Amino acid sequence: MICIIAFFVFAFLAVFSVSYRPLAKEAFECVFRRITLKPCETALDQRIKAHIIGKIMKHSPKLAAFTFRYFEVLSWLLVIIMISSLAYTIYGGYNYYRYGNCYGPESTAFCPFGAFDETTSGVATNYTGPFIAPTPDDDPSKGPEDAKVTIIEFGCYMCPYTQEAEPIIKEVLTKYEGKVRFVYRDFPLGEIHARADLHAEAANCAGEQGMYWEYHDKLFERGATCGASETSIAMLKDIAKELRLDEEKFSKCLDTRKYQQEIQKDFEDGIKAKLTGTPTFFINNRTIVGSRPVAAFEKVIDEELAR
Repeated sequence: MICIIAFFVFAFLAVFSVSYRPLAKEAFECVFRRITLKPCETALDQRIKAHIIGKIMKHSPKLAAFTFRYFEVLSWLLVIIMISSLAYTIYGGYNYYRYGNCYGPESTAFCPFGAFDETTSGVATNYTGPFIAPTPDDDPSKGPEDAKVTIIEFGCYMCPYTQEAEPIIKEVLTKYEGKVRFVYRDFPLGEIHARADLHAEAANCAGEQGMYWEYHDKLFERGATCGASETSIAMLKDIAKELRLDEEKFSKCLDTRKYQQEIQKDFEDGIKAKLTGTPTFFINNRTIVGSRPVAAFEKVIDEELAR
């Protein structure tokens, strides 16, 4: 079965050099004959065997003798390993295409396909206590309170990955309208994005006037332009004006930092839930980390709805 390995090797090399094409063709013919239980007419397998044994003989005669004796068995082992590796690579590639992760939508393990594809703004904490599952608390929500599935998002308005996930979440909520409750909790990454907490407070101030979600959407629309300077405060007040909020009431709420403690509580609850970055989603306490494809959410939600 060494011809199977030889075929893949020579076929790959033939892409870069025409000199390997005859060998690739010969290996293919050898594989075809072996599959039909016929001997290889060109003796390619024997030539490869002799070449390998000769190389090993120069370094270890005992190993060469062992290889010669069990060459067919070793060939089969190599074929099995090669096919298994190929299958696993295809499986990982499919998962990455569908769910944004090699091992499934909820995995946070290293995925070589996405090694340079960030999906979260990372956060480092010193919390060493037990994991405490987050609750909806009293945070803004959409959907029926008695829904079988609750999605709790911890996000930061100035995080580009939270912003990237926003249209994905909207698509998910549209598909599962009436079946899912969505809760947004604030996890402002102040060390990375200055004044991120102020943006979260502003959304809560808008919520006093029944315009939380409208303000929420506007913040993500302008996420890239809401900077860390004093102009960001003017921008936050401009959004309130655009939404025709009571500007005096909104400004007083924002200037006095009325919701500072509320935002801090969300942040601390996120720490206790052992967040590693934003956005992070808890779907009935099953976790999806980062901006993931819609299919990643569909898989988990469908499983939870079927319970």
